[in-house]
Amino acid sequence: MTGTTAPALAPAPAARLSNRLGLWFAHAYVLGMCATIGGAYVFQFGLWEYPCPMCLLQRMFMLLSAVGPAMIVARSRKGPVTTAEFASGWGVAIVSALLGGTVSGAQVLMHIVPPDPGYAGALFGLHLYTWAAITFGLAVLAGAVNLVLARSAQPLDAALSSPALRRAAGITLGVLVFFAVTNLLACFLLQGFHWQMPGDPTGYRFFADLF
Repeated sequence: MTGTTAPALAPAPAARLSNRLGLWFAHAYVLGMCATIGGAYVFQFGLWEYPCPMCLLQRMFMLLSAVGPAMIVARSRKGPVTTAEFASGWGVAIVSALLGGTVSGAQVLMHIVPPDPGYAGALFGLHLYTWAAITFGLAVLAGAVNLVLARSAQPLDAALSSPALRRAAGITLGVLVFFAVTNLLACFLLQGFHWQMPGDPTGYRFFADLF
C-alpha cells in the first residue's frame, strides 16, 4: 500500500490596501472612544461637573466597546488576524455599544419632559448623555459595516508588513489602558470607600472623608 500525503494548505492571502485600512479603522475606533471619554474629563475636571452613576456606566461601556477592536489590534502584532478573530472583536464592540446605548437612552428619557433642564452642562445644546447615545449608535453602525465588509476589512497580515501599524498598535493600546485606569480612579475618587455613589454627586467623597 502506498501512503497518502495530506494536501498542502494554501498560504494566507497577503494584505491589500483595504485590509490595512480596516486595521487603521480599528485603531481609529479605539482612539475615538477614548477621545469621547476625554471630552467628558474636560467637563468633570475642567468645569467641575461631576458625572452621575449612569454617566460613569456609559463611560465603562465605551471602554468595553473599544476593547473589541483593541483585541484585533493586539492580535495583529503577533500574526495574521483570522476572520473569526476579526468578527469576535467587532462583535464585542457592537454588543457593548448596544448596552451602552440602552443606558444613555434611558437617561435621555429621564430628562426629556419639559421643564426638566437635564443633568449637568451641554455641548452645542445637547447634554453629554445625548452625545453618548449618538456615539453608541454610530459605534453599532461602524461595527456592522466592518462585519459586512469583513472580506475586505479584515487585517490579515497588514501589521506584519507595515512598521507604522506595528508602532501605532503600542500607542493605541497604551491610550486605552490610560483611559481605563484613569476612569477607574475617577470612579474611586467620586465614591470613596462607600458602597454607593450619590445619584447627583457634588464633590469627591474620597477627599471629603479624608479631610
